[in-house]
Amino acid sequence: SSHIFGNWNVCGKVMGLAPWMESSWKNGKIKPTPIEEKIFEGSLYDDDFKINRQILSGLPFFARNDPDLFDEKGNLVREQKYDFDHDTYEPLTKMDSGIIDPMDEKRLPTKVALDAIALASRVQLDLEEVVLDFVKHFKEQTSEKNLCLAGGVALNSVVNGRICRELGFEQVYVPPYPGDDGIAVGCCAFGLFGNKALGKPATVTPWKKPLTPYLGPTYTDLQMRRELDRVAPWVEWEAFRREDEIINRVVQEITDGGVVAWYRGRSEFGPRALGHRSILADPRKKPLVRYINQRIKQRETFRPFAPSVIADLADEWFDLPIDSGISSPYMSITAEVLSNKRARVPAITHVDGSSRLQTVREEDSPLYFKLLSAFYLKTGVPMILNTSFNTLPGEPIVESPKDAIRSFLHAQGSIDMLVLGDYIVKRKAPDFQSLLGEYTSDDLVIKEASNPRRPGDAIFESSFRLSSVQTPETEEQDEQSIVHRVKMPDRPLHDEQNGGWFELFDELESEMLAAFDGSIGIDGFLSKYLKLFSNQEYEELDEAKQSAYEEERDYMLEQVLNRLTRLYHHTLLHW
Repeated sequence: SSHIFGNWNVCGKVMGLAPWMESSWKNGKIKPTPIEEKIFEGSLYDDDFKINRQILSGLPFFARNDPDLFDEKGNLVREQKYDFDHDTYEPLTKMDSGIIDPMDEKRLPTKVALDAIALASRVQLDLEEVVLDFVKHFKEQTSEKNLCLAGGVALNSVVNGRICRELGFEQVYVPPYPGDDGIAVGCCAFGLFGNKALGKPATVTPWKKPLTPYLGPTYTDLQMRRELDRVAPWVEWEAFRREDEIINRVVQEITDGGVVAWYRGRSEFGPRALGHRSILADPRKKPLVRYINQRIKQRETFRPFAPSVIADLADEWFDLPIDSGISSPYMSITAEVLSNKRARVPAITHVDGSSRLQTVREEDSPLYFKLLSAFYLKTGVPMILNTSFNTLPGEPIVESPKDAIRSFLHAQGSIDMLVLGDYIVKRKAPDFQSLLGEYTSDDLVIKEASNPRRPGDAIFESSFRLSSVQTPETEEQDEQSIVHRVKMPDRPLHDEQNGGWFELFDELESEMLAAFDGSIGIDGFLSKYLKLFSNQEYEELDEAKQSAYEEERDYMLEQVLNRLTRLYHHTLLHW
């Protein structure tokens, strides 16, 4: 994980990268080269386990800047080393001209991505063999029929899936929090129930079944409404008191190709979104994989997505031994999508035909089960694409209503709808009619123009930036630019990363933010740059001066409106 991504704590990305080993591009001309030498070898119970660290020697992959990351002028064009698509990928959208949107162009894997795929595949295969050997050994030693897994490796759903299918346990239990976070539950259990081995008697009756994963705090309708009121300039909402109405609206949005943020009930404990803090979409629409990865989650395009599936129907779609008592309520097991079903749910079928699924029962999550059932009734598909509700890079799954609204706004319209408790929330488009006002031909006011304003105090900073630039025609030289940025802690999208600073497009944006405090409108701002004429004064101008005035005014107005739109979307201004 550290070698490939520069982060020791993203092991799940390594697991998601490994299945690409069997893929190829351009009729087999581009493909990863297998690593034949094992990284993990031996058994964990005989003290002959070995790690071959030589394979990881040299420059880490995340630090490599291979030539294919740059264009012919030496400019870095592939900041995301691991952005690539399947060889059969087709762009999601095309512009009116028929030219493919650059954001949607098919991307081939870079050299470092191919090497990373090979390394991920090797370490995943070795991990599977070592863990299966270890578990099989102790199953034979103890004759136990049931298995409980704990520890960070138990988050590797591919390993868990193989254990379920291949080792013959009657039941396999993986808690929703097998990693270090689950220690909190263990400490709680120890305090409540004691430990016979340590001579500490139980003080209360032990739990009869595993704890629900939905252990987060409860937020009231009043708390949600307060947060909505706080962002009222940027969103609109409708309250529903009947669950059926919300579910019908969500199902319709998803089947229409929309993406929905779902925030209902208490949050999940553990790293997986299990239907209370989720982003939901239609599993039948393959282009949504790139769309959600790139535009919503802002992460590598190779990453797969998981389905939430009605538990009793899971074995009709996945190679999962449901009849044996093995299920995946916490998204802990990867199973093969049945070959005759893969074409129907391509958005949750990984490149190797697998899927890390969550099986949902009505008694565990009644409302989420109801949503899945409504989608099944409408489409004949008993599952929905489910990924964690977090859109800001480096941040965890949203917890509070404030977190949910901020994450929804950060998606910049890529999430079509937010379900926040009993509210359905949508983003407002900037109202330019309100901004410009309405007037008669003789300058009488029909509707006063609104004055833009900042949502709070602002701190501005301007600095010089020097960067080295070299082209084939010129020698290396320093290029100087001025950087304008602002810090506004009261805006809904304020982000403490990078010290809370937001980089502005240019000096004009900086001047607009400084001027628009609610006391002046667009005309007042434009009057700083050009003389504005009333209708009567305009009529007194000759034709040439009218044309010149219109051209200058329209150009300046266009520049201001473009920047107002950007500043509005980033919650730096409203009106």
